[in-house]
Amino acid sequence: MSTPNNTEIRAFRKLELKKHSKGYKILNGALKNPYVLMAPAVIAALAISCFAIVYCIIISFFKWDLIADTRTFVGMYNYQYIFQDPIFLQALSNTVTYAIFIVIIGTALKVLLGVFLNKNTPAHNFVQTIMFTPHIIASVAVAVVFRYMMMPDGGVFNTILSWFGLPPSRWYMGQESALASLIFIALWHGLGYGVLIAISGLRAIPDYVYEAARLDKSSRTTTMMKITMPLLSPTIFYLLITTCVGAFTTYDIVDLMTQGGPNNATMMLTYYIYEQGIRFMHYGRAMAAAVILMIICSSLTLLSFKASAKKIHYQ
Repeated sequence: MSTPNNTEIRAFRKLELKKHSKGYKILNGALKNPYVLMAPAVIAALAISCFAIVYCIIISFFKWDLIADTRTFVGMYNYQYIFQDPIFLQALSNTVTYAIFIVIIGTALKVLLGVFLNKNTPAHNFVQTIMFTPHIIASVAVAVVFRYMMMPDGGVFNTILSWFGLPPSRWYMGQESALASLIFIALWHGLGYGVLIAISGLRAIPDYVYEAARLDKSSRTTTMMKITMPLLSPTIFYLLITTCVGAFTTYDIVDLMTQGGPNNATMMLTYYIYEQGIRFMHYGRAMAAAVILMIICSSLTLLSFKASAKKIHYQ
């Protein structure tokens, strides 16, 4: 093994001094900061999102003729049109109804099942795995499976109803039952992920809190309402926000199952935006409807933050 000569030693010392200089320390400290590492991606995402939002708002005040490639400023005409359009009003009503059921029933089921399955046993872990499976299935596959299962003639669901002597249903093909069918499919598809999030929140609660409750001889109901639910409130709040925004922006299940029918019974705001912008090429109207949807989602999020600010207990 050869020994380093004087030239190599001097070069190494210069590098060592440069490495420990003030500039190196500042740069090294900055690169170790996670916010600095995240900054490029966050800045790019914010720039793209802000550009899309501003562009959407601007175009909502124009009538855009794609064939002639002309844009005419029409002011509030697009907003006046959609609020006088019965299809848009039906889509708004369907979306609100859909969101109410998805948020209330979905969140309640996720929390209750999370509490029930919050045990580290082989049986409970197996059930957790089975429940999470629907979340990883593509929406296309879910729609295809349920289209066959909900067929009016020979479908699995109507076969089960016949076993109990109940009349068959048209499910997603019936005007009265189509929206309820989509709600059922959405609840089933999103249940596993929400249960997993609820279990993660429950396991983050310290054990000594429950030990103190047992020493005080607290009942299960009291423990659930006075300890579990308050300490689980950040998780519940997260589920409420994500479920609410997801319900208002649902599109894939509508497009794959009903295309807004029958007779606009399952027309949602997102599908209305798609039809106006892509199918009918009324970009101004589509952008106006998108702005309304953005305002609804933003308002619900802000109201949820304000309402939950004093009720959330962080660890």
